[in-house]
Amino acid sequence: MRDLAPHRIDVHAHHIAPAYRQALADAELWMPGGIPLPEWSPELALAFMDAHGIAVQLLSVSDPGVDFAPSAGRAALAGECNDYAASVREAHPTRFGALAVLALSDVGAAVTEAVRSLDELQLDGVGLLSSCEGAYPGDPRFEPLLAELDARASWVFVHPTTPGEGRMPSYATPSFVSEFPFDTTRAIISLAFNGCFERFPRIRWHFAHGGGTVPMLWTRLRALGASAAEFGAALGLPDGSGALGPESVPDALARSFYDTALVADEPALAALSAMASPAQIVFGSDWPFAARLYPERGEPQPALARFGDEERAAIERDTALAQFPALAARLGSPSAAGVLPGAEPADLQSTGR
Repeated sequence: MRDLAPHRIDVHAHHIAPAYRQALADAELWMPGGIPLPEWSPELALAFMDAHGIAVQLLSVSDPGVDFAPSAGRAALAGECNDYAASVREAHPTRFGALAVLALSDVGAAVTEAVRSLDELQLDGVGLLSSCEGAYPGDPRFEPLLAELDARASWVFVHPTTPGEGRMPSYATPSFVSEFPFDTTRAIISLAFNGCFERFPRIRWHFAHGGGTVPMLWTRLRALGASAAEFGAALGLPDGSGALGPESVPDALARSFYDTALVADEPALAALSAMASPAQIVFGSDWPFAARLYPERGEPQPALARFGDEERAAIERDTALAQFPALAARLGSPSAAGVLPGAEPADLQSTGR
């Protein structure tokens, strides 16, 4: 198979910083999510990208984030990972971007690191895990962080994680097979029914793996949102659900973003396309953790052929360039020319729809 001309923007790709690999080794975490910890380096990433038509990867930290580390060192580990990601981007400014990892178990530290990463390191957004110690992102404890991210109109990538101890079902399958999409679903439900999409409308939410199982639950979630104001108390819904209206949940889902990592097959893409327009779907590889799913070189996700040329261009490149103007500017992309001087990222969302 021949190499493809690099053109894709890969918004779901991971790095494994040296300090992070050492922290995992110290904790004896050899198979996060049930996948053996792969090798990673900028050179290996570039070779994969060049062989699969990927121009740029936005690097993030995968499960288990940094909150597995001893509590006193979690914020420092997050900082080391973010500094490393920034250094990779600086070494290869037209090939990599980066999303910050945060220590979610300490919300104050998470806010501090988010501000540093976005303002000083100029990272492209932040990555959050779907849950932390049993708490999901809509939990009121995370409101200071969401408020800070909303003020910056940040891109927020929600990546699944393994449920904590005592929360895993007893069946013997790796977390990445089923619990990852289920936990992403729980994160979206948490945000929706705590009213976070309404209270923090400037956050640009990006949910991994096509939004987990949410496309299959769309009708149920819409019905629950429509009845939340009237029956929320009786149903035990959070207080934030009282402001929801009949179309609140579908509207929030329709304006969020979803990547193609591990869902680039006909049934999953059909379900996702029924919930979100192609302009809300972005390309993701989940490399290096999903490396075994791809050929040695050539077309990485053949099922994307279901989309027309214009739709596929939006998925593979155009939407990402519109949402990440600093990246577009580094690439000298024509998309950057459409960014109005002083325009904030939230103002650019219409260019991707």
